[in-house]
Amino acid sequence: MKKPSLQRQVLFGLSALLAAAGALGLAFLPWETAGAPVLMILLAGGLALGLALLDSPAEERRFVIRLFLVALVVRLAATALFHWAIGGNDNYLYDDSKTYDRVAWTLARDWHASEPAAAAVGPADFVLDDLYPRLLAGLYFWIGHATAAAIVINSVLGASSVYLAYRISTMLFAPVTARWAGWLTAFYTGFWLWEMMPLKDALFLFLILLFFLGLYRLWNILVLPDKTPARILHAAGWTAVMIAVFLLAGQLRNYIPVILLGAVGLVPLVEFLKAGRPWRWILVIGSAAILLMVLWPAISMRALNPVAIGPDSALFGVIEIPDTRTVGSFMEWIRAHPAGFARYLGLTMFSTALAPYAWLLPGSLPEVPRFETYMIAFPGMWLWYFLLPFSIFGIREAVRRSRGGVGPVLFYAAAVFLVVSIFIPREYRHRDMIMPVALMLAAEGLVFSRRWWVAGLLVWIPLTGFIAWKLNSIVPILLALGAAAAAVIAWHIRLRRRREDQMVRLG
Repeated sequence: MKKPSLQRQVLFGLSALLAAAGALGLAFLPWETAGAPVLMILLAGGLALGLALLDSPAEERRFVIRLFLVALVVRLAATALFHWAIGGNDNYLYDDSKTYDRVAWTLARDWHASEPAAAAVGPADFVLDDLYPRLLAGLYFWIGHATAAAIVINSVLGASSVYLAYRISTMLFAPVTARWAGWLTAFYTGFWLWEMMPLKDALFLFLILLFFLGLYRLWNILVLPDKTPARILHAAGWTAVMIAVFLLAGQLRNYIPVILLGAVGLVPLVEFLKAGRPWRWILVIGSAAILLMVLWPAISMRALNPVAIGPDSALFGVIEIPDTRTVGSFMEWIRAHPAGFARYLGLTMFSTALAPYAWLLPGSLPEVPRFETYMIAFPGMWLWYFLLPFSIFGIREAVRRSRGGVGPVLFYAAAVFLVVSIFIPREYRHRDMIMPVALMLAAEGLVFSRRWWVAGLLVWIPLTGFIAWKLNSIVPILLALGAAAAAVIAWHIRLRRRREDQMVRLG
């Protein structure tokens, strides 16, 4: 009989210790605050990691384990630190999270009693048919009102999204770019913020990335000339996954289905245009124009949310747009006022890309509070400010190196960013739903674009000047000059050492 390898013995021993520790914890820890979260870490975390390993080639599994566990541990640690720091004060929790939690627990109790929940929910009955509180209620139905367990599941979904971002990147880019994308997604703290409380954002982001993984997997199967029964079965499975995700994501964000359909349509379109024949471009543009004319009556009558376009919206506050309740009337106003809309769009795209403004640290301005929940996103935003030019450079590199394969995720990111910028500007909660794509592009730009001086001229110098102007202080400029000087010195030292090494080798 063959003796198990040392690695398998170690893994088996660690699994046994983990199971024993989990059993002891479940037996002696308070259930709702500790026992249920420990159980979810073991069950949900173990299941997610196992599926990620099954989905990964053998040579990547060690890296996948490291990436997933680091992403999960930093999320759990940040969540534990946050809830310890606020000491149970739910004023630091977002209103949506408190509403979801209350509605879910009401639903779970009434399911046990077989009674309607609308009366007990009160003014929040408008979310009774929302998907997320019903999923949360299903969890509470089985384990009780263990909010900490729901937060743990959010953290597991966040770590799973990190893996999905890495896996999609391996299908589009070089391995080194994929690893960069995985680590950047793991340490972008904006994602942590939405995973620290019962919010639907972690689930939504996971579903979106799963949809695009399924899209690329399905297309890779369909373009193969040899359609074996196993491949046909895989294609059917991924098609079912995409349909399920499409239906679920549409309930979480009502503007997403149209964007996902556009992304799906872009895949065969890219393949069709790769031949490079001019008549194909004419055919595509003509077909798109005909389709738009056919669908325009239905599109123009679609109602707009008054929160996004009404008198209390940012759009109304900046340019005093009249009451435009439908897409058609809104487009008519844009055609009549192109300059005003262009100014508004430039302002909102800038503010949406940079929100929440991480330079507004406590003490930087009198009106800035000592601590607010959104400040958890600040480290991730400073990372984003550094990566922003490389994300822009990465678009060209990604399109060129993937031969257009990055088109669907680019379309999704651009469409969502445009919708958010127009209708709910500075809403970084919605903006963060495109950040995995932005970080993938930034990874591609970091690996294949070395134009640091261009990045400084185009982004870092103007951004530093803007921050100094907003804070009415020269300190940001001095800090930026110090960082630039340190970077130049380090670069020259590295070049000098490289030359010395070359001279030693030649000698």
